[in-house]
Amino acid sequence: MTSERIRPPRPSWIKWLWGGGVIVLLAVVLVAVFVVVPAISDASHSCGDGVRERGDNSECTGVTDGSYVFADDLADVEQRIHQENTTVTGSGKPYVNIAVLLPMTLVEPDQVSREWVRHQLEGAYLAQHRANTTESWGAKDPQIRLLLANPGSQLKQWEPVVDDLIGRSGPDQVIAVTGIGLSLSTSQQAVQRLSDHQIPVVASHLAAEEFSRIPGFMRVSPTSSTYGTALAAFVKPAARTATLVQDQNPRDLYPKTLAGAFTAKFVDGTHRLAGRTEYFDSNQTGVENTFLQMMPNICSDHPDVLYFAGREQNLTSFIAQLAQRRCLDQHLTVLTGDLAQTGPPGPDMRRGLEANVTVLGPGLAHPQAWTSHPELFNKPSVASFREPHCTDCFEVLFPQERLDDGTAILAHDAVVTVVWAIRGLPQISTGTAVTSQDVLQAKNRLHDQLAVPGASGAISFDEQGNPVNKVIPILRVRVNATPEFAALSDPSS
Repeated sequence: MTSERIRPPRPSWIKWLWGGGVIVLLAVVLVAVFVVVPAISDASHSCGDGVRERGDNSECTGVTDGSYVFADDLADVEQRIHQENTTVTGSGKPYVNIAVLLPMTLVEPDQVSREWVRHQLEGAYLAQHRANTTESWGAKDPQIRLLLANPGSQLKQWEPVVDDLIGRSGPDQVIAVTGIGLSLSTSQQAVQRLSDHQIPVVASHLAAEEFSRIPGFMRVSPTSSTYGTALAAFVKPAARTATLVQDQNPRDLYPKTLAGAFTAKFVDGTHRLAGRTEYFDSNQTGVENTFLQMMPNICSDHPDVLYFAGREQNLTSFIAQLAQRRCLDQHLTVLTGDLAQTGPPGPDMRRGLEANVTVLGPGLAHPQAWTSHPELFNKPSVASFREPHCTDCFEVLFPQERLDDGTAILAHDAVVTVVWAIRGLPQISTGTAVTSQDVLQAKNRLHDQLAVPGASGAISFDEQGNPVNKVIPILRVRVNATPEFAALSDPSS
């Protein structure tokens, strides 16, 4: 009789493996797929701490203390900001965080220049450094820490960047945001989101009127209607007729306001518009051809002045086409919105200027106004930019940079506005942390005798956060140089 081999029972771990263990193993694999793989993918899109690639152009957008450099030409000023921030956080003194929200990675063609971005950061840094090291705007506490928030070209990646600012708490809480700089729908959405979370915005260079409807919004630059009104008042004594050239780009809020304000101030019983408004759309191609086709009507209208309601990059093309008009014997004065980004003209624009054309426009601020009308400006604020024997003013720290575009001056004044609002708050003496709500309360006091002592002039805010009766320099475009100072507008006219 053959004996049958007795087989021992399988170990319990084998049953587990072929039963519930398989399920557990699969679960572990799935966790690895859904957690580890996205983490690796997310890391591959990281540019640095707080900054990552976003959008079709893979721009590095996000928030940094200056340790991540967004562009090579920003390296110097970002390193200065990072060093100042390191000093602030290591001092043991109370400090607050102010964010500068600006497009710092540009995609050509863009509405702003690299120089414009750099000047914005230089002005903001200057205000930070002077607030931390001098008593120009009160005691040195709390110290100021600057965060650089890049929402990408045309602020297209505003949402994750703004959400980052909103989500910060404790010592990283943001009490105010400055910068912005562009009157775009994305800018409006970003400011509205910050307002919804009670974070005030002090725009350095933003002109469109629509922003004034957003609670907690302020601006240190004149509004676009103020630009239009100032130019109309300036030319009315010598001009009787005007022709409008206006951008109809639906994404840009700026041109429509410029044109409306100029018309409202200029037209009266003895002043009129000549001919129909000549429209173009900067959002479409063929703008240069459209400008060329305007020339016959401009000549036949015989305007004393021509008001160009559009952006500076389109102004350049328009002026170039004036060299092709048939009425070259007729002198033409072209008025426009602010000339903040206008540098020395290129060959095409020079030909237009040399074709019996004068171009005038308001500036943001101009250093020559400090000399021609010193009584209108705060000396400590002006000293941030130039002062005899200074060691840390703008002209020493950034000797190769221009001030006549006014961009650095306005960026400086935006940060100074926040500093002016919080210095002297009762919370400081009790050691209580300053919050964004405190800034919102303080903003209501920044008018008349408590106007912000800006380097661009006294900044007295109305109920909507707009500067009231602020002086505006009138600039003249030159053929071979940056615009020159022509006059200072009378805010009461």
